[in-house]
Amino acid sequence: MKRLLFIAHRVPYPPDKGERVRAFHEILALSRHFRITLASLAHGDPDACVAAELRECCEKIISGSAGGNLGLLRGAISLCAGNSVTEGYFRDRGLLRTLLEESRREPFDLVFAYSSSTLPYALAVPAAARVMDLVDVDSAKWNFYAQAARWPKSVLYRMEARGVGALERRAVETCDAVLLVSEAEVAALGLTSGKVTAIGNGVDTDFFKPDGSVPQQASALVFTGTMDYRPNVEGVRWFVREVWPELKARVPELTFTIVGRDPTPEVLRLTGTPGITVTGTVKDVRPYLASASLAVVPLRIARGIQNKILEAMAMGRAVVASPQAIEGLDVNIGEEVLRAESPDEWIAAILGLLSDGGRRERLGQAARKRVISDYRWASRMMPLVSLCTALAGASEPAHGAPRQTDRDAAGLRHVGGLAEPLQGATP
Repeated sequence: MKRLLFIAHRVPYPPDKGERVRAFHEILALSRHFRITLASLAHGDPDACVAAELRECCEKIISGSAGGNLGLLRGAISLCAGNSVTEGYFRDRGLLRTLLEESRREPFDLVFAYSSSTLPYALAVPAAARVMDLVDVDSAKWNFYAQAARWPKSVLYRMEARGVGALERRAVETCDAVLLVSEAEVAALGLTSGKVTAIGNGVDTDFFKPDGSVPQQASALVFTGTMDYRPNVEGVRWFVREVWPELKARVPELTFTIVGRDPTPEVLRLTGTPGITVTGTVKDVRPYLASASLAVVPLRIARGIQNKILEAMAMGRAVVASPQAIEGLDVNIGEEVLRAESPDEWIAAILGLLSDGGRRERLGQAARKRVISDYRWASRMMPLVSLCTALAGASEPAHGAPRQTDRDAAGLRHVGGLAEPLQGATP
């Protein structure tokens, strides 16, 4: 088998956050075709330990260190030098030396870099071909932050947007293929090149599925997501400020549960609002999705594909989401997901679903059917495997070899004693 170096800016395990989920499933799909060396940057001892859980699908695992105060200092120096904070924050010269030693010991046939922050590593390590998965257009995100922020943050965000944008352009210039999570992100990149293609996210439909054993509450809304992630924080705060008061006045028994790790102080303060609960970290988001009458995704800032929507759809839940959150998804609005933008639209959509259980059920069933048809990870990763095997000159698996399924991913979750169900894949 050909040798592949997969470089990730964070340890892609457990697959319980958006940035980990995609990388995890890419590794899982590629491991049937390549001998994978995983190089990832750990952000503390727990990260370094949990990386070992991927040994089932990786021949070798190499960890570097990033983040913390030293990462911030490196990021500041990088910004002052005209580059991005991102480059400095994720720089580890020790990791690069190790990767160069590995390539001298046995050359890599393909380098696969995940996130623009890993591009400097990918370009430094010799290989026959290189693939960059940008996932989202991060420069656009930083530009949006700059527009919404006050001085001096607006200046810093704009500088970061320029620096990250330069990384993105360099990836297109130097790599053999550049991936993004949706056609909307390809358009946002704004670079015309045959190297750039969209390969979308999926959802584990065997893990996220309707659970009839959990009683559904007739007047319960739920939001799932990492709650120190700025788009999630701003989204739920906007919803509570602009939409919740009227909803609560119209349906006094209504509840809103915000489920996700690391809630910021602003999010925690929402618990002072009648009917609102902030859970913090939970072992498993599925019971919360199963018990809710519908899931809401009121993001005002969104990039790429929102895993939280796919997970709620896979659970058979009715979903109301903002245009920004739906942008990367190929779904039938009004039949599989409802879209709302203004507060009045949100109020009308939610009240309509709360008062019509039959429509909620039909919406959830159609949503589940859509993700099974179009968003299973196994089918979503087929273009990726074809691309990488072609670039590396690798062969397809032997005739009759088992195909990867969502259950393969579910099984890996239990490697090394991690037997607890995972928190939902967010942000």
